[in-house]
Amino acid sequence: MADKKSEGAVPGKGIYDNTFDSRIQNIPTYLPGEQNDLGIMRGYMVTAFPKSSTKTNRFYMLNFLYNPSTVSVNHSTDAANQVMPPYTRSDLDTGVPLVAAGGTLSFALLFDRTYEMSDPTKFNTIEGTYGVMADIHVLYNLVGINTSQEAQATDGEDAATSGNVLGIMQMSPVWCRFGQARHAFKDKLPSLSRMEYFGYINNIGITYTHFSRRMTPVRCAVDISMTLMSSYGWV
Repeated sequence: MADKKSEGAVPGKGIYDNTFDSRIQNIPTYLPGEQNDLGIMRGYMVTAFPKSSTKTNRFYMLNFLYNPSTVSVNHSTDAANQVMPPYTRSDLDTGVPLVAAGGTLSFALLFDRTYEMSDPTKFNTIEGTYGVMADIHVLYNLVGINTSQEAQATDGEDAATSGNVLGIMQMSPVWCRFGQARHAFKDKLPSLSRMEYFGYINNIGITYTHFSRRMTPVRCAVDISMTLMSSYGWV
């Protein structure tokens, strides 16, 4: 866990990624023929940038402790967008519509900070202090809920004060990647075939399921829904 100091155009404050205790991360698993690779390939969500960006802005990455057991993907046409298929358009119209792609993605995640919350050597860490709130605030940063508030100076004050607040959820573009295939086949399969999706998070549901005696959440389940978009021009 780290606290990135540089500010950028991407919304959010403070924690920008999440890591896990090695005792829960190193779960042995393998497929026949892959005995030398015992680790689980975990998915993640990360801030997306336009290709023209220099990538110097703040980014956020939410690592999955466990990969979701089910992933639901739906595709449909959206008459409201009025995006015509290429074969009905003029040859001079080579643009790619940067709109919602008429698709949705939904899945559920589980976070568990039992090791960090019960290990005295980790009591002074962010995870050992705040439990799964460390993971949730990375998610809040991804969607711009974490923000800062600037207050105007009033009579008797020398300068304006500022503080972190829970703001409004924003349509922040993100990449959602569920794993890594054995071979890329980039010349044969598009990104969607590798379970890699682009869009913005439109719904978050958080259920805290276990607490410490200080009411610090130790475990939680997170339901996430995304609206898929065209990834043209984004990295």
